[in-house]
Amino acid sequence: MKKLVISTFLMVLTACGLYAQDVKFGIKGGLSLPSTLVVKSTPFTEGYDMRLASGMGIFTELTVSPRQSIRFGVEYSGLGGKKSGMQALPSHRLITEIGSSAGLGMSGEQQMALGALYMASEQLPYYYSNIENTTKLVYVTIPVVSQFGWDIGQKPLRFYVNVGPYVSFLLTGKQVASGTDKMYADASGTATLWEALPPQAQLMLQSGFPNVENMLNDPVNYGTTNIASEMKSTNFGLKADLGLRYQRNNNFFFLEIGTNYDLFTTQDNADNGTFRYNALTFMVGYSFKLF
Repeated sequence: MKKLVISTFLMVLTACGLYAQDVKFGIKGGLSLPSTLVVKSTPFTEGYDMRLASGMGIFTELTVSPRQSIRFGVEYSGLGGKKSGMQALPSHRLITEIGSSAGLGMSGEQQMALGALYMASEQLPYYYSNIENTTKLVYVTIPVVSQFGWDIGQKPLRFYVNVGPYVSFLLTGKQVASGTDKMYADASGTATLWEALPPQAQLMLQSGFPNVENMLNDPVNYGTTNIASEMKSTNFGLKADLGLRYQRNNNFFFLEIGTNYDLFTTQDNADNGTFRYNALTFMVGYSFKLF
């Protein structure tokens, strides 16, 4: 998929270049304010706020008429969200962590213990802790936008609008948590996750994983979890920008405010809910005329 998209991008760039009246190369950078748009609501998807992320990119701009140009770019963009306080976390991550602790040589007893834990997780799909939590996703985005511009009086000022699609590829996905708290079976914190397990599951886990009782019953220090495997590697969306450009000879300086809207959800599995992202962007940039 990535090779197909990049090959198509290069073909379109070459074709448009044949009709371009002039060609510019530019760079831009600034801030992104991503927000989550919940599609399937679960306790895990609730309560996310905007987080501040960075964005930057390079682009080629091909002028095809006095009012219109085509811009092709490669951008680095941060998405995600943050929340604090008592919140739901997926139980399957704990099961994966416990299973990973046994390595490749998992015994039959350990396999049975994990099976019991999987059955218990159907009744307890989430556990709760009072922590700070930030989802950090990093994408490489390839936008292709059509730009329409109008000079303000006489040059050097020009107002313009960018509109077009983009494809994005996931680079990294992390859940960065901080704080120390117990793992509770519900949001009220009346019972720990260990206390909520059936006695038979407790016995099997104690036999297969002797340290698991401490993990599920005592306070734990939260850290970073890699969640890239839970996310789709590719997404598509639409972007729109409003910009103001200042020209000095063959140099161009500009300010842009825009939005990037994902067309599809980011999660690879909908069991824990799904959402897509809408990011508000603020960019400053510079470009120069190549020919």
